[in-house]
Amino acid sequence: MKKLLLGMAVMLASLTSTHARGIKVDCGIPAGNIVFERMSADTVYVHQDLRDTRGDWFYWAFRVCGAQGKTLTFVFTKSVAVGVRGPAVSTDRGRSYSYAAESGATRHSFTYTFPSGAREVWFYECHPYMPQRWERFVRSHRRDAVSSVLCQSRAGRDVPVCRFGRTDGQAEYRVVLSARHHCSETIADYVIEGVAESFMAADGLGEWLRAHMELIVVPFVDMDGAVEGDQGKNREPHDHNRDYTEFLYPETAALASLMKQEKPQIFIDVHCPWLYGGTNEYIYTPWKDESTMRHPDAEHRFSQLLEQYQEGGLRYKASDDLPFGVDWNTGANYAQGRSSIVWAGENVPSLLICRSLEVPFANANGAVVTPEALLTFGHGLAATFRALLESE
Repeated sequence: MKKLLLGMAVMLASLTSTHARGIKVDCGIPAGNIVFERMSADTVYVHQDLRDTRGDWFYWAFRVCGAQGKTLTFVFTKSVAVGVRGPAVSTDRGRSYSYAAESGATRHSFTYTFPSGAREVWFYECHPYMPQRWERFVRSHRRDAVSSVLCQSRAGRDVPVCRFGRTDGQAEYRVVLSARHHCSETIADYVIEGVAESFMAADGLGEWLRAHMELIVVPFVDMDGAVEGDQGKNREPHDHNRDYTEFLYPETAALASLMKQEKPQIFIDVHCPWLYGGTNEYIYTPWKDESTMRHPDAEHRFSQLLEQYQEGGLRYKASDDLPFGVDWNTGANYAQGRSSIVWAGENVPSLLICRSLEVPFANANGAVVTPEALLTFGHGLAATFRALLESE
């Protein structure tokens, strides 16, 4: 028993540690996730908390207190975990972030010099997007946004759904956007927020969208994971985006019911890929088996129009889309269950466009991924909706 209690004490100490020199490393920040192992000289050894993840994934978020004026190197001991531009770093408790540790970052480590006045610094694997940000965004546009509760999560949290544009029931077209089926793919919500902004803009595009289209947004399909800082991807027994066969999670069942009720013309589920290399550093759509698409010509036209109407520095190219049967995009990828896109293609006959969109964490065709750039890309995505539907 004494040995067991000692082991538990060591395990608890690994989650939050105060070093002898007064440096503290812990996960006491929104969606925090880290396991502290040890500190030797100026090197801190950590790894991401996989919790109920099958296999491996790379999300982490932690804070460091009491290191002002010091230079520390953080080494991830279990697997690849550091993005191509290093962590997103905040010295103002999450009000702003930068790639301040990009120089010298590797796939397993980064080094950061703490400003002399920075008593607390937050590090995230990528730019975070918390439910509180979405709530502030909706409140700031409460005259133009209709917010409600999609369902209750397993932990009893309200899962938001919000409507923009023509919300009087008379819309000619409906678009459903979802994100965070994999809760750690935070970048996706910035794109969705950018789309929603376009529906409220005082310009010609905004006027057209409000006159003709209703946008329905589910920004946190895995609400509990988004709050608690889980990986989400490969969650046991399967993650939310393989749950459209069994419907174990309240959010997936509620989103499916919403889709059947609203009969949208466009459904896009926004995701983020892996960390490095190839398509992981492009914006792209992984195609379904074309024989299962209801409107393959419209799908390809949408890609061409997005390339034409996109805005900002994050450049999408239709040629970067991933054909079915190539790389990870095979039937074996859905062995655990249907994805939202596969399910919607089979069960929502109103859909003209039914696809996922992969948006990288830090590098998009050579461009730096920032919240501002993602919001602007969302504006171009909204313009693409208009261009496609007017042509139809």
